[in-house]
Amino acid sequence: MRRARFWLGAVVAGALALGVGCDDDDDNDGNFDSVPGMPGQPDDPDSGTPPDLIPNIPDAGLIQTLSDAQIARVLQVANEGEVMLGQYAAPLATDQAVIDFNNQMVTEHTAVKQRLDALLAAEGITPEDSPLSLQLQAEVQQLMDVLQGPNAPAAGAALDLALLSAQLNAHARTAFIGDSLLTPQATNTALQQELASERQAVQTHINEASDLQSAIVLPPVEP
Repeated sequence: MRRARFWLGAVVAGALALGVGCDDDDDNDGNFDSVPGMPGQPDDPDSGTPPDLIPNIPDAGLIQTLSDAQIARVLQVANEGEVMLGQYAAPLATDQAVIDFNNQMVTEHTAVKQRLDALLAAEGITPEDSPLSLQLQAEVQQLMDVLQGPNAPAAGAALDLALLSAQLNAHARTAFIGDSLLTPQATNTALQQELASERQAVQTHINEASDLQSAIVLPPVEP
């Protein structure tokens, strides 16, 4: 198994800082570096999302070498986090497209988690926690705490943008970690195929959420 040097806090903070957006080229290769910046970051004062909505992730200074069992758990946590965010956001959103997107995240990531669990059972892989999976669980909870905190925007377009930013941040994190750490280290063939399938789905969700954000920030001009 290939040993990968990985600073957990730095990678996740990088995903949050870089953000994600929609690449209008439908032929992009699905890699994280194909996704440009998004609204809702601290350097985008017109996005409607307050800078302190984006959590600060400490640099854990970890060097990660993951087994297939640990990679499997990271995938489980990533999908569970998306379901949690969708369940939280859908009742709070006001834009119907944002409501629908978050309901879609609940449905699709629940289905992916079920597919993953069936694959792991068939392959005899028992998921195992690692510092990475535990950190990802903490990050989702931190996003939830920030969205419920005193600095979260009130209902309306600002809140819709914030809820989409949370989804984009979580998907960006999953994409970045998958590209830089999980895919290079997975050894089980079925797990490698699952990683590739989930990565494509994550990219689709990134593009969909970014399109929704753009429509809120820059609505169509009436003729």
